[in-house]
Amino acid sequence: MAVGGVEILRYVPHKKINAIFIPDLALIMVKKFTHNPLFIFSPFLFYYVYVIVINKWPTLYGDEIRYVDFAHNLIHGFYSPPAPHINLWNGPGYPLMIAPFIALKIPVLFITLLNGLYQYLAVVLLYKALRLIATNKIALAGGLLLAIYPNALSILPVLYTEAFTCFLVSSFIYTITLYYTSENRRHCVIAGLILGYLVLTKIIFGYVLIISLVICLAWLLFKKIRPNYFKPVKILLIAFAVTLPYLVYTWHITGKVFYWGNSGGMSLYWMSTPYENEYGDWKVPELTNNQYPTLFKSKEVVAILKKNHSKEMQFILKHNEIEQDALFKQAAINNIKNHPLKFLSNYFDNYSRMLFNFPYSYAYQDAAIVRNIITGSLILWASVIGVVLTWRNWRSIISPVKFLLLITCIYLLLSGALSAYPRQLDVMVPVLLFWIGYLAANLKKVSLNFAVKERLEDIDLMEMVGEDSVDNNAF
Repeated sequence: MAVGGVEILRYVPHKKINAIFIPDLALIMVKKFTHNPLFIFSPFLFYYVYVIVINKWPTLYGDEIRYVDFAHNLIHGFYSPPAPHINLWNGPGYPLMIAPFIALKIPVLFITLLNGLYQYLAVVLLYKALRLIATNKIALAGGLLLAIYPNALSILPVLYTEAFTCFLVSSFIYTITLYYTSENRRHCVIAGLILGYLVLTKIIFGYVLIISLVICLAWLLFKKIRPNYFKPVKILLIAFAVTLPYLVYTWHITGKVFYWGNSGGMSLYWMSTPYENEYGDWKVPELTNNQYPTLFKSKEVVAILKKNHSKEMQFILKHNEIEQDALFKQAAINNIKNHPLKFLSNYFDNYSRMLFNFPYSYAYQDAAIVRNIITGSLILWASVIGVVLTWRNWRSIISPVKFLLLITCIYLLLSGALSAYPRQLDVMVPVLLFWIGYLAANLKKVSLNFAVKERLEDIDLMEMVGEDSVDNNAF
């Protein structure tokens, strides 16, 4: 009999072959199946659907109304109403996603179920990105932390952009990591397309895009670090190209270059409020204090708000939407110039709201604050440790992590200058988990065990305390 697998198998009965190989083959298939992130995290998809179904409100409210209205506009061939009542409160990214479903008259509940799919895919893609730079255990931990992140779960039943944005952010992380590891130009293009669509979904990323591009182009002037920034510049330029049709559109209807939207002025105005007991959170123009969280002495608050803001609001609201945006910005700049310390205080309060969901002006603080403090503190101190480790090991940090940190830092710095809430931070949690996961994968092993392993009876107490410090009379 010839020595070799093929020759030997000729003399083995088929039944025995099946008996030998089928269990092994089945084991391999099961192992491969259970290592597939789509399968590993699939229970969360069903849980997300459950959360949405039992918590979805029967009617639209808040920002949901605006997104659906924009989707209807797109169905009818336009985005903003014509001048003078131009409405560019947010970018067209999310309305474009829901417009086909609105056109088919699919109930809003079923459209909202897509949030569960987006969040599930965000978890899967974060896991896949971490597997490229870390161990399977770290990737699983990162994916699970995102899967159970409480703030993400709380906003799933609402037809808002956060779940979709989280999906885009995780997609961007995975794609740029692939680009850096594989050198495949296709991944560069995909990463640029994703970042561009992220800008159209959250227009604050438009300013992040421009600032990041300017910084990376400036770094190209330095010969030593120039090779590190060709890839980010390519991605940023592709992303900018994606946004050009929208920028041409806004320039056409407003006459303003690089005009991303008209919502920033009012947000900056409320963030710059100089009045005591106002912490920079957003209030409705009617000054009725009819928004989250629970109202506190509502009639008194309305009187206070009108006393502080009525004169300015009445003047600004007489103008059209684009002029209002400019006047709000002008009023905010005056507030900042005249009350710089209050602006810094509001800036700090914005970060507190992003992390801990408080403080709010003229509002009750409910028991959920305890949970928010725990969650926010974990994010805060993990980030502090991450900053220290990153600073000490900056030269060894891989390029995709540096690029993601640049974008995230600019985004968070800009978010602090507007009326900020937890959802502004929530969409960047995949980046934070990717960053912390990378650092954890490259740390030296940390042990919680004592270095001394001798038994207690073998320890010389005289050696531990020193002969001179022992009182002989003590015994």
